[in-house]
Amino acid sequence: MAKTTWGLRAVVLAASGALVLAACGGGDSDGGESSGSSSEEGAQGGTLYYLEIAEQVDHLDPQRNYVGEDLAFAGSFLHRTLTTYKFSPDPAEANELVADLATDTGTPNEDATEWQFTLIDNATWEDGETVTCEDVKYGVSRTFAQDVITDGPQFAVSLLDIPTDDEGASQYKGPYTGEGQELFDEAVTCDGQTITFKLNKTVADFNYATTLLAFSPVREDLDTGEQYTDAPASNGPYKIEEYSKGQQLVLTRNENWDPESDPIRPAYPDEIVWQFALDENAIDQRLIADSGDDQYAISLAIQPANKPQILADDPRFNDRTWDEFDPYSRYIAINTKLVPNQKHRQAILAAMNRENILAVLGGDFAGTEADGIVKPNLALDYAPTGLWTDLLGQEIPAQGD
Repeated sequence: MAKTTWGLRAVVLAASGALVLAACGGGDSDGGESSGSSSEEGAQGGTLYYLEIAEQVDHLDPQRNYVGEDLAFAGSFLHRTLTTYKFSPDPAEANELVADLATDTGTPNEDATEWQFTLIDNATWEDGETVTCEDVKYGVSRTFAQDVITDGPQFAVSLLDIPTDDEGASQYKGPYTGEGQELFDEAVTCDGQTITFKLNKTVADFNYATTLLAFSPVREDLDTGEQYTDAPASNGPYKIEEYSKGQQLVLTRNENWDPESDPIRPAYPDEIVWQFALDENAIDQRLIADSGDDQYAISLAIQPANKPQILADDPRFNDRTWDEFDPYSRYIAINTKLVPNQKHRQAILAAMNRENILAVLGGDFAGTEADGIVKPNLALDYAPTGLWTDLLGQEIPAQGD
């Protein structure tokens, strides 16, 4: 994770900050694995502890998972996708699209209204069964069961060439009712291990959408519907050993995962323990103390009061912290029904003391001002808006106008 910039939604602004503290210390497969410096190579063995204030993961069901932190966790350890992003500390390399379950990053037809992906032969489930084209097709079909599979992304629903009803809803209602199944079967087809998606328009970057876990495989015979989010089957390097909400999630090695099939995930720890419902101040103090199992622990959020010490003042933490931009912006959303006048909303925006808000969140270590919802580190999509210089008619100081 990393620090978050200021964001704008229409004429609405807010800020937020997040960063990583990783504990360090020597270790071996008996006593835990050192996370050490970000420049060090990893080594097999040990237990990684993840300290969390939340009581559970929002969703481990791949089709319902749509939170950045949870996508990164599940996509690294449990669920594979047709395509993914290269794991790299180099920002340029980390934005590189690579094949995962597919043999390559996909092949479009001439106008990119159809995309084909051929699956690798040696990807397996935790019980040793081969991951098939039909598993991927079934996983995608679950996103259409809107009454059961909630909260996930809707790219498949909006992009696949399936007719809609008079209200704009898909005529396919998912695999649990089977209503409109023939329509889905025309839009998504399998020929051996090759899956073809027929789209309702040209989508030149559809292979980027398939990096989302919504396009991950699910075995129909293992699907438990709404309850699948608590015990999904793994096709990644780890499997769920224990999931006690409010306590912990424990992952152990998936002995049927073939590392030869998956050069993306190094799978260093033997075990991963995600501890829930911890006091946020206690997390900081445990990581600062750096003793016992906490030498092998990480957290994705540091309290604002501790950020100067951890990120700047104390050299003990120099090789234990990462302070980088994540892809997110945070904003305050004004109810436009209550404040319908755009000029009024712009006045609220201009009047905000952005300097004070940022200071409360942790100052320079919490983030920086942004000029819109798209951040500069998303280079392909970012363009300056001039928000604080001339967009509103004149320069707006950080203290507000």
